[in-house]
Amino acid sequence: MSGAAEGADGGPLSQHQALRDRFEKERAAQDQTDQRFSIVQLTLFGLAAVLAGSGLFRGDWILAAGGGAAFLVFLVVRGFQGRTMARRDRATTRRDLHDRHVKRMTGQWDALPEPYATIPPGHPYASDLDIVGKASLLQRIDTTHTAAGAKTLTGWLASPATREEITARQAAVVELAPLVDFRAELEGAVLDTGRERLDPGPFVEMMDRKGVHETKPWLKIVSPLLPMVTVGLLIAGNYVAGFPGWAFLLPLAVQIAIVRSTEARAREIYEAMGSKKGFVDAYANLFEVIEGHAFESPLLEDAKARLRIEGAPPSTQMRRLDRWVSWYELREQGIVWIVVNPLLLWDLNCLIGIERWIRVVGRKCGEWFDVVGQIEALASLSVLKHQDLSATMPTVVDGEQGLEASQIAHPLLPAADRVANDVSIDGPGRCLIVTGSNMAGKSTLLRAVGVNVALALAGGPVIARSMTVPRVRLRASMRIADSLQTGASYFQAELARLRLVVSQAERKPPVFFLLDELLRGTNAKARHLGARAVVRHLLDRDAMGFVATHDVALSELEHERDGVSNVHFTDVIADGVMTFDYRLRPGVVKTSNALRLLAQVGIEVGDEELVLSPAMDLAAQERESVPG
Repeated sequence: MSGAAEGADGGPLSQHQALRDRFEKERAAQDQTDQRFSIVQLTLFGLAAVLAGSGLFRGDWILAAGGGAAFLVFLVVRGFQGRTMARRDRATTRRDLHDRHVKRMTGQWDALPEPYATIPPGHPYASDLDIVGKASLLQRIDTTHTAAGAKTLTGWLASPATREEITARQAAVVELAPLVDFRAELEGAVLDTGRERLDPGPFVEMMDRKGVHETKPWLKIVSPLLPMVTVGLLIAGNYVAGFPGWAFLLPLAVQIAIVRSTEARAREIYEAMGSKKGFVDAYANLFEVIEGHAFESPLLEDAKARLRIEGAPPSTQMRRLDRWVSWYELREQGIVWIVVNPLLLWDLNCLIGIERWIRVVGRKCGEWFDVVGQIEALASLSVLKHQDLSATMPTVVDGEQGLEASQIAHPLLPAADRVANDVSIDGPGRCLIVTGSNMAGKSTLLRAVGVNVALALAGGPVIARSMTVPRVRLRASMRIADSLQTGASYFQAELARLRLVVSQAERKPPVFFLLDELLRGTNAKARHLGARAVVRHLLDRDAMGFVATHDVALSELEHERDGVSNVHFTDVIADGVMTFDYRLRPGVVKTSNALRLLAQVGIEVGDEELVLSPAMDLAAQERESVPG
């Protein structure tokens, strides 16, 4: 399922639309069945009430028995209705998750939830390259629903993996890409429980703490026996002549004291476990989905092999825990729990059962959650491979080699709107200086290269016909904002950003830089001289990358040192209309469209403004600044 044209019959977009529509029809059908069951239930309940009431009033046991039979049928129908509601809810979940994929593929960012995965502020390239936030790469591909999955995915996109790790992840991504149903079930395993996100943190923390059976081992004997004594004395006081009716109060007082002393631990365990249709149930579903699939790639096979403890698969182990959690839910029954809990030490017995599970299984299961997160992260990377027909798996090489991309494009642009270009950098100590008209595509090219490099170094696909990516440290300075809160000016903010780019540039693997309009926060002369210094500093330390600029004089670096090449974008005038073809061309741009763009918004530049002073002639400044 990875070869048809996007949007065409049988293509990825059509596939998700068809699945969405299929599950919507299924949901509607189950909803109608549910309504019929409700009518039948109401009828049966009314019939049972009438027959039983009439039979008891008249002393007619046949009528009463008929009422009882009608009530039994009512219970059976109620069971079938429960199954129907579960199928309806499952269809609703599947409809919604396929609808999300449709929205991802068509760029409906406002209709999508914020991505669960995120990267802390101050990262060297995440915000500049739209890795995070609204209309970002994460919003495009993130299908994780666990904290471990989100952390794994962002960790991969935030720093380069080793070549061995990249190769292993690529094989897993290629395997998962066509498995649309498996990836949907992986998402649905969580969404079916009514949850959007799972965080095992409190659960894992709880595993390491000593339980009541360890601090007070005598409770293991008292918890089942003392309630039997109490209930026995209560019965004896009511049915045995001469036996004091208050005798049961003595052991009951002891039980109340025990309940009070263990309440904090019982509440902590209950909150960490969540409700039955919550944390435990969701993870059991996730494990069942993974256990039920036979993987071929070594990374996925190894991950699945790690999901085994004490001779049973994790889904079985979690179902055992789920049974104890189900009993624990008596806490939600209000007055019933208030009476039953002290009388039978209900919470304590559930607590001891859960802690027995923790001792045997729970303290060894932390790796389970990491495995699920790893598979979720791989599934997220495979989303792009399946859904974008321009996606391919790149070749990742040593950082001493260069970057070469054929027909590279930005993964967040709709396929119909993309203009792909060829780019190449021969290796460390080299860069491309990109000049061009306003809105011609300079920044988009840099972001396209940066996002694809980040994907490649995470082990994911890229949007290109082919791409060779060196293992590098990606750095970007493209999106700068001043801050009223910190008192930082635009120039200060840009300097702080540049510090992330140039610091430790001499380390290996080499820095791959993406710089857009360097030093915009200062005057033209300082900007030009500063930009030259930054580029030279990086190239002298064997960094490589791209510099987008309106400063045409910066292109003179091509004649001053090896490894610098000029490319450009330009506008096209046809019948007096300015358009852009977004095609990358060799050399330096020859035109500027700034004055034409001003004219389009009603601002005419007079002849007197066109007379520039020598101080504004950057080409002259450049000639004067070069000795000899």
